[in-house]
Amino acid sequence: MRCLYKTYRLHIVFVLLVFMLQQEIHAQLPARGLDLWMRADSGLQLYNKRVLIWNDLSGHQRQAITQTRNGPEFIHDALNGHPVVRFNGTNTGMETPSFATFPGSRGTIIIVARINGRSMTSGVGMGNLLATYHGEGLSWQFGSDGEIISFYDGLSGHGFPIHPSEQNPWQILTLERTGDTVMKIYQGGRLDKTFNIVKGDPAVNTLKIGFNGRTGGTATDSIPEVLNGDIAEIIIYDRVLDQQETTAVYDYLTGRYGLRLRPPPFWERTWFYAAVVIVLLLLAVLLTKIVVQRKLRKKLAEMERQREMDRERHRISREMHDDIGAGLAQIAMMSESARKKSGNDNEKELLDIAQTSRTLVNNMSEIIWSLNPEYKTLEHLISYLREQLNKQLEYAGMEFSIRLPEGGSDILLTNEQRRNILLITKEIVNNAVKYSGARHLTVEALLEAGFLRFWITDDGCGFDVQQQRTGNGLHNIRQRATELGGTLELITAPGNGTKYRYAIPLPPTT
Repeated sequence: MRCLYKTYRLHIVFVLLVFMLQQEIHAQLPARGLDLWMRADSGLQLYNKRVLIWNDLSGHQRQAITQTRNGPEFIHDALNGHPVVRFNGTNTGMETPSFATFPGSRGTIIIVARINGRSMTSGVGMGNLLATYHGEGLSWQFGSDGEIISFYDGLSGHGFPIHPSEQNPWQILTLERTGDTVMKIYQGGRLDKTFNIVKGDPAVNTLKIGFNGRTGGTATDSIPEVLNGDIAEIIIYDRVLDQQETTAVYDYLTGRYGLRLRPPPFWERTWFYAAVVIVLLLLAVLLTKIVVQRKLRKKLAEMERQREMDRERHRISREMHDDIGAGLAQIAMMSESARKKSGNDNEKELLDIAQTSRTLVNNMSEIIWSLNPEYKTLEHLISYLREQLNKQLEYAGMEFSIRLPEGGSDILLTNEQRRNILLITKEIVNNAVKYSGARHLTVEALLEAGFLRFWITDDGCGFDVQQQRTGNGLHNIRQRATELGGTLELITAPGNGTKYRYAIPLPPTT
């Protein structure tokens, strides 16, 4: 009686341990819809290392059975210390009782397996991992010959091969049927192929493990396609797992067997998104900088144009005040003086009024010419200067020579440059005509190394530069040359004539 009690108590402890182990196992995988679960380290019945029965851990009692003693072999430490069921390409596979795989044309199958080579019993070398190809109607088969992995729907006559993607021969292979005619194959957790199949699966069928269910023999269609590879675990669900559940299964398998999932392609990795964000931010900063710089340059250009206009207005105002205003005031005074006199006494004032009026008209003509946008090139300036000098010297009572360069149509000048070059040259010539008493005058200019260079020489009386403090417009001449960024040199002495040399920098050609 005491022995029976001890035996009964040990039996209860054993049942509790089995129950706890079962609960722990189930806690590692999503339980809902778990249709079949086989592991090589649990529930195997062996005969001389040959697997006779492979038990189902899902609770549905769908154990797989080998019909002969030439079944697959149990290898105890083939996968990182874990056992596997090995099919050698010639032995007999295993078969479960009939049940519906992919019920309602939905489901998920996950296999931990390694393909060792080609099948020895198939003419094309294709061995089956899992199949429901024979029995109660045609359905599907999933296998490999070591070079490609293929799914065949059993009706359409088409296979859908993909190449193994990892150097490590151990694979976590997933079949996922998400629609009536849609099948997906994953390797290492990464989607490899999505394809269409024919909806022809029967309501129920036996699941063949390691072969396609053919019985062998001499007939071609009776030769079994036996797997040449190892299987460590098979997990089947009667539904499509969501992302969180799939991740849980993969975490369980990778943690248990020390396998790695395939890394995502670079465009799905965090560093790639970070790089894209950084590049976009840099582009945004660069684009913003370019836009801001363009706006700033535009604003600066507008400000420079405004300053140029302001300088031009100031220059015109100054010249109008200096030339026109002074001339008009002089005319007014001469007119008042002429009014008070009578007869021949006012002849000189009237002549002065006429002369001053002509000078004002000439100055006004020069100002209008310098402001005319049609006359903006050096060629226009040279042509106008030649015309003005000829008028200025025609009745001066001295011999003169004018040698000015040709061309310059591709050199654009500002109003200030045109006006000041014209005034400098005319002022020097005017001083020579009025004060030098010269018999000969030479005006020569040429283009040289980005400068317009002038030489104006007369053989007149000359003067002492140190004592020449007023008159002759020398101060205005120097100031205008300086405003243009040019240089001016004066060589003269009493009795030795006068020579002006000045150079004005020119803008680059257009």
